[in-house]
Amino acid sequence: MSSSSKMLSILDLFSVESPVWSSEAICSVIGCSAPTGYRYLRELVEAGLLARLGNGSYTLGPRVMTLDYQLRTVDPFFRIGQPLMRELSEQTGCDCVMTRIFDEEIVDTHRESTSGGWNLAYGRGRPRPLFKGAAPKVILATQTRARLARLFEKHAAEICEAGMGSTFDEFWRSMQRIRKAGHYVSRGELEAQMSSIGVPLFATGPQAIGALGLVAPLSRFEFMDQEKLLERLKATAEKISDAVAEQALIT
Repeated sequence: MSSSSKMLSILDLFSVESPVWSSEAICSVIGCSAPTGYRYLRELVEAGLLARLGNGSYTLGPRVMTLDYQLRTVDPFFRIGQPLMRELSEQTGCDCVMTRIFDEEIVDTHRESTSGGWNLAYGRGRPRPLFKGAAPKVILATQTRARLARLFEKHAAEICEAGMGSTFDEFWRSMQRIRKAGHYVSRGELEAQMSSIGVPLFATGPQAIGALGLVAPLSRFEFMDQEKLLERLKATAEKISDAVAEQALIT
C-alpha cells in the first residue's frame, strides 16, 4: 500500500459506531510509526477531512460535509429524481428511496417521505448489505455474468445465506429471474418489520447504476395495491433514467 493510500485509509476507520479515534489507536490499526501517523493526521486536518478534538482525538472534518453537499448538488440523479420521488411518496404514502452502487458498495443516496418517515436503520451514506433487500437485487440482476462471477467468488457464503444460491449457476439463475421480472419485492429481508419493492435505475448502458424503491411497514404493505405501486414506481424510474440519459447526451 502506498503512503497516500495508507493515509486515506484512516478515513475508513470512522463510522457511526466509532466516530472518534485517538492518534495512538489510528497508528496501531493502520500499522505505522507515531511520527508517520502524526504526519498523516496533520495533512488530513489541513485538508479539512479530519478535525482535531481538544483531548487529542480526531473526528471527521468539515470538508466531508461540504463534499456531501457538492455531491448532492451536481448529481443528476438527485437533482432530477428529488421532485419525482417526492411526488411518488405523496401518491403512495410510502417512503421513496434512491440507492446507488459504487464498485461493491450499495448506498442509499436520497429518501423522500410524506409519512413522517419510517424508522429505518439505513439512510443516506450508510453502506447496506450487498445481497439483502430489493435495491441490491434489482441492481445486481442487470450486471454482466463476468461481474457476478467475481462477486460470487468473493462472497459465496453471504450469497448462500441470503438464499440466492449455493453455486454460481444457482446464483446466476436467481439473478436472471429478477432481471426478467424487472422488479423485486423484499419482505423483512433487511429490516424485520419492513417491506420494499424496487426497480433498477439506468444511465446510458444496460447495467443498472442504482435502484428506486418504495418502502412501507410489512403489515401495511400486504394490504396495498402492489400492482399499482409497481406501475407508478416503474414510471418514475423510467422518467429519471430517461432524463439523466438525455442530459448526458447534451453534455
